[in-house]
Amino acid sequence: MKNLEKEYQNKLWESIGWIGAALVVFGYSLNANNLVSCWPVWILGNGLIATYSYRKEARSTMVMSLVILIMNIYGWISWS
Repeated sequence: MKNLEKEYQNKLWESIGWIGAALVVFGYSLNANNLVSCWPVWILGNGLIATYSYRKEARSTMVMSLVILIMNIYGWISWS
């Protein structure tokens, strides 16, 4: 039973990582079209990737995602 639960959690975290990556790519598309909605999409995507990276103990990727998330917030404020 515990093994099945652990497998489910691993799949859930893997999905969170992929959703974050998809949101970041989608954010680039929105930005390429000069849409202000790119910023919250990027913030959410980078937040998910940072969380996933923390869970997977990928500290360098986590720090990079958090720095980019801060830059996303700054960009959104600058565009507003």
